[in-house]
Amino acid sequence: MQLLKNLLDNQYINIAGVLAIFLSPIADAIGGKTAFWYLFGVLFLLFLFGIFDELKKNKIMTQDTVHIPIVIKVDDGVDTKYVINNLIEKIEDKIGLKNYEDILKQYYSIDLDTLIFEYNGSIYEFDRLMSFSRIIKYKVHQIEKELNGRVKFHIAYYKRPSVGFILGTIFRTEAVTVYQNSDYENRFYPVLDINSRKYKENTDVFANYTIKKELNSSEDSVLVVLNIASHLVNTNAQNLKQYKNKIIMISNSKGSIPYESDWTEHSREVYSMINQLQIKYNKITIAHSMPESIAITLGMALENYWDITITQYENSDYKEVYNMKDIKYY
Repeated sequence: MQLLKNLLDNQYINIAGVLAIFLSPIADAIGGKTAFWYLFGVLFLLFLFGIFDELKKNKIMTQDTVHIPIVIKVDDGVDTKYVINNLIEKIEDKIGLKNYEDILKQYYSIDLDTLIFEYNGSIYEFDRLMSFSRIIKYKVHQIEKELNGRVKFHIAYYKRPSVGFILGTIFRTEAVTVYQNSDYENRFYPVLDINSRKYKENTDVFANYTIKKELNSSEDSVLVVLNIASHLVNTNAQNLKQYKNKIIMISNSKGSIPYESDWTEHSREVYSMINQLQIKYNKITIAHSMPESIAITLGMALENYWDITITQYENSDYKEVYNMKDIKYY
């Protein structure tokens, strides 16, 4: 019934109806079958075009999932318009629809420019960083509400992993694809397709990491070192030497994680280790060398409940950026 109603409201079918009303008398006045068949041909083509247009619209509007690209950039890096076009290409390949930017605008009133977020301030200004995160969260909530929750977000974030933790707390959902930038190609690839809560399920098996434990104190604080990239964290840096208790997780991939690997399992193992540590230690500090996409997923898993301090490497040292428990969205 809804499809029939839409057909009656379709602009091309309505144009055909108006032309039939006004041109039929003219065709009669001209006389002859030629004028009649010309008119019939034009009206029939408009009618067919209207049917195909409405069927296409119906296919789009009845999708179980609407795929929404989101680009978040902190500091320097690839132009954001280039990145969001890259995401659109990936989405089109995935769902088999072309001109997806036009589809988002025409059928859902979503402009790609409103899905690009750039932060150019200091990451150490927490209030400003928190305001930036709230803006993104509001937009995400608005889209979910308008589309009745049938949304899958495609997230490309770059370039400060430390900020990825706070941004991850925005997307507490099971309908997210996280992309990772290839610096060599300047292309983003989907590495985490989150369709369950596996990324925050505990495991005692750490197949993707070699774990070194340096537990030399009864203090209630511990440093977690995440070496998940080609360059390693310098644990002898001035701000890290103070920690007597250290857990060092070294990726067995000996550098960046291959795109074909199970990135969800990588995130799950890191989360499980931190979850185990929070039972014993009241304060956890994270020093990292890692992909931004892993930081996003860890932020989704850790949320803002525990006393976890996130650091960022800068000027040969690791500076505290914020504490996860300070993240507030109200």
